[in-house]
Order: sequence, then structure tokens, then C-alpha cells
Amino acid sequence: MKPMDEERGEDVITVYTDGASSGNPGPAGLGVVLLYRAHRKEISRALGVATNNVAELTAVKVALETIRNRKLPVRIHTDSTYVIGVLGGGWKAKENLDLIAEIRSLIADFASVEFVKVPAHAGVTENERADELARLGAAQSAA
Repeated sequence: MKPMDEERGEDVITVYTDGASSGNPGPAGLGVVLLYRAHRKEISRALGVATNNVAELTAVKVALETIRNRKLPVRIHTDSTYVIGVLGGGWKAKENLDLIAEIRSLIADFASVEFVKVPAHAGVTENERADELARLGAAQSAA
């Protein structure tokens, strides 16, 4: 199954992000899959003890920090309603304000950043991979 944006034939950097926390807060990790043309990069990172929302947000931050070409549009796919709400949906955040501010500052450096809600655990291949990478990071935090 091809990533959604590749099927559209668009010249866009496609990103899938996920965060995981066992215990919430508990051992946490993030997963990122970045796709652009024939290029692919996967990131899994342990975050120590954190909430699921912090892990989800940090995955977006790491993805944006990793992208070098900030002139191309970026489409971030996430299954996190929280991420969509606080970064693109006009929600007023009550927690994680510093992290959200850092991400918004990064977003401002790009020509275009769009967030797309994808269903969790519904067979979206790259989203499932980001989930695996996040769970791997959380397992490393627990070790």
C-alpha cells in the first residue's frame, strides 16, 4: 500500500508520527516515518517517563527538526486527535505549552505544514510502522 500522498502524485514531504506511553505517564517513545520521493527515514526514540500526549507532540517536533528542505510542503499524518487539535485545530492547550510553542515556531519556518488525521490501528501501513517505532522507543525507556 502506497502512502496517501504518493498516490496523489504530489511533491510533498509525507510524515507519519506516533507517540507511545506505557502507564501515561510512564516509559515513553516516539516513532516517525518520513517519505519524499524515493527517500525514506525512520526514527525511533526513547523519551524516558512522559505522557502519551508529550510523546505524540515530541514525535512531530523531531520530524520537523529532521526535515532540511523547508520550502517543500509537509503533510503530517497522525492518529492523535490531541496533536491535530493543539497544533492545527484551534484548541487552547492547558498543558505542554513550552513544547507546543517550540513546535509552532518550527512550523513557521516551513512553506506549508498540514496535519491529516488517520485512524489508529486501521491498516494504514506507514502509520502502523510509526506506531511500531514508538512502542520500540517506549520499550527502550522501560529497560
